[in-house]
Order: sequence, then C-alpha cells, then structure tokens
Amino acid sequence: MNEKWGRVMRRGVLWASLVVLVTVVMLIKQLIEVYQASVYRNRLVPHELIEQTLLGANQTPQALFANAVFYDNQLKPEQALAQYAALVSKVSADDPLRKQAYFNSGNIYMRTATRLLEQRGLPAWDEAGPLVALAKESYQKALRIEPDWSEVKYNYHLALRLAPTTHGMSGPQQYEDEQIKAEEEPSGWPAMPGNPRGMP
Repeated sequence: MNEKWGRVMRRGVLWASLVVLVTVVMLIKQLIEVYQASVYRNRLVPHELIEQTLLGANQTPQALFANAVFYDNQLKPEQALAQYAALVSKVSADDPLRKQAYFNSGNIYMRTATRLLEQRGLPAWDEAGPLVALAKESYQKALRIEPDWSEVKYNYHLALRLAPTTHGMSGPQQYEDEQIKAEEEPSGWPAMPGNPRGMP
C-alpha cells in the first residue's frame, strides 16, 4: 500500500512540476511580448527608429513596419524596402501588416521610378522600368490579399499607364523608335511587293 501511495505521489509531483514549468515558460514569453510592445509604443509617438535589440524588440512585425515607415520618411528607400521584406517573411498570409507592406513597397518603387524619370527623362527608363515592374508586382500581391482595396487598384492602374506592358519592349524609347519607323515606311501602292498591275 505504501509503495502504491509512493508511486502516486511521484507521478503527482512530476505532473505538478511539468505544469509549473509550462506556466513559467508561458509567463516568460508573455513578459517578452509586453517588453517588445512597450519599446514599440515608446518609439511610435516621437516616430524614432527602433534600435533596441534586447529580446528582439526591433524584430517584431510592428517594429519592422515602424522602422520601414521611418526610413521611407527619411528618404532611404533601400532600408525601408529591406524592413518591409523582413516583415513579410515574419507574418502569416492573412496578417493585415503583410498587405500594407506590399502596398507601401509598391509606393516606394513608384516614387523612386517617377523621381528618376522626372530628373533625367526617358534615358533613365533602363533604371525606372524595372522599378515600375516591381511596383506592379507589389500592388498585385496586395490585391491578392484584398481584391477590393481601391487605393491599391488606383496605384496599380497608374503603374500600368506608366508602363502598359513590358513584354517585347524595353521601354518608351523603343516604342518611340517603332512609331518613327512605322511613319517612315511607305504605305499604299509603294508598299506593295512587286510591280503594281496596270502600271507601265
């Protein structure tokens, strides 16, 4: 009887210590999340860069998003895009921050492309064209998540107007060259192969 009671006690202590261990782990996880959230909130109002690496405070999705917005406002598009890419890799497909990251990334690509075209004109298309293509891709990803998002649709159509198609065309300069070539080619009788009938 005493042996049986001793086994029951050992099992009870084992289960109790397991429950205590799980509770402590969950409590530590909650405390880490509270710390990360407080770091995020303290930097959000003055809109400062979240640089605290303790317990991954600068790697939460919210911190990555806030840092991306910070870099975008500081006109540092490469850093902003890197933060958005890190955010997308951390969140699930249905997370609202994911679609916003795609939308904001598309906006950064479009702003950079239009800035290049405004500063240097059509010769900058070799640099601006791929940026417009990346913007369209980002808008498409955002629209896959939320198809009725009107702001994304509007910006996507602006990107399409800037570069209607990228298939078989390297940019506006090639389009202009093709138009000039078409205008220079003869049309009507002179364009027909061979000698026209009825003519000497």
